[in-house]
Amino acid sequence: MEDRPLDLMIPGPVPVSPDVLEAMGQPVRQHYGPEWQPFYEQFIARLRRIFETTGSVYPIPASGSGGLEAMLGTLIGADGVVGVITNGFFGNRLLDIARAHTPHVEVLQIPYERPADPDETRAWLRARRLRVLAVVHSDTSTGILNPIADLAAAARAEGAALAVDAVSSLAGAPVLTDGWGLAAVATASQKCLECPPGVAPVAVTSLGWEIIDGQPAPSRGWYLNLRNWRRYEREWPHHPYPVTIPSNNIVALNRALERILDEGLEARFKRHRQAAELLRGGLERLGFTLFADRRWASPTVTVAYPPDGINAAALMERLRVRHRIAVAGGLDHLAGRVIRIGHLGNQATTERIRRLLGALEACLREGRAAPGSPSLGATRAGAPRPAAPGRPRRPRRPARRT
Repeated sequence: MEDRPLDLMIPGPVPVSPDVLEAMGQPVRQHYGPEWQPFYEQFIARLRRIFETTGSVYPIPASGSGGLEAMLGTLIGADGVVGVITNGFFGNRLLDIARAHTPHVEVLQIPYERPADPDETRAWLRARRLRVLAVVHSDTSTGILNPIADLAAAARAEGAALAVDAVSSLAGAPVLTDGWGLAAVATASQKCLECPPGVAPVAVTSLGWEIIDGQPAPSRGWYLNLRNWRRYEREWPHHPYPVTIPSNNIVALNRALERILDEGLEARFKRHRQAAELLRGGLERLGFTLFADRRWASPTVTVAYPPDGINAAALMERLRVRHRIAVAGGLDHLAGRVIRIGHLGNQATTERIRRLLGALEACLREGRAAPGSPSLGATRAGAPRPAAPGRPRRPRRPARRT
């Protein structure tokens, strides 16, 4: 096995700072009681500042998809009605989660190449009676950022409230949970929060609780049922969660939150935008074609077609073997045709972006693959690069968030 660690430039998990790893490696602490409780309350207060909410925040021990299911399943209730906007792989993930909870799902399907339009969304909602609409903020399959503030306003105008997947955007792009009038927001520790995987924080506003408490039939689950988390929060002040939370993960995430707040949210948002622009300008100079128009490109992930005649998989392999840098491949119909580059959290630095661009340039210049792998110019059978990206029907097969 190669001794040099990979520099992760994938859309999460991200490299983690040594002091966060050191915090995670502390002796295991009791997850309740007089020593833990003040620490936990401070931790939740920091999460609230990053979500920009005064509402409830629960650190669900799970992957990002676990937090999404807790948020969406609780908002839907048993066999409730929900709308889902899909314009990327992870919009389809929200759709799969919704359909696991209710057969009453309305879908607003948008082409992968653009964000959801607030006027179109409002007209679509007007023809339906929905209380909850779910959408991804930054979809890492496309690198497109949906306009959450405007979508939330459109939803409110038609009597609906927005639930947001902010897994790859919270702390890397503005998310004003209260200010935008959102029902709930879910994220994950391993993206812009700059921590190892394992915690999926979920925020629920007073609007979200109004929807949840007004359901004719509450959601059926227990572990991922936010009603249950709220009950323990109220009835067990010494142990305000229904499960054993991973105390070491919480300690590490708390340290990461301290770092984020010390930097300042506005400074972080600027850093992510600057890293994105540096990367995209460099990719274009090297002959890559960006998937997302800059007008709606996410500040935390970039998706691009390699230069003509360059095989995406072979390029990724050479980058990994020769330069020990990992980037991700495409999802759905973009598999084998694009590369996906994360600039989330600790990835969003001038040093890391320039190192990646230099390595990509070297790979292209050398023009031959690493031993045992295909030529950089090889064509992946069945996956020619399109003149303009399209969106065929997505395959019905499960896949992990990457």
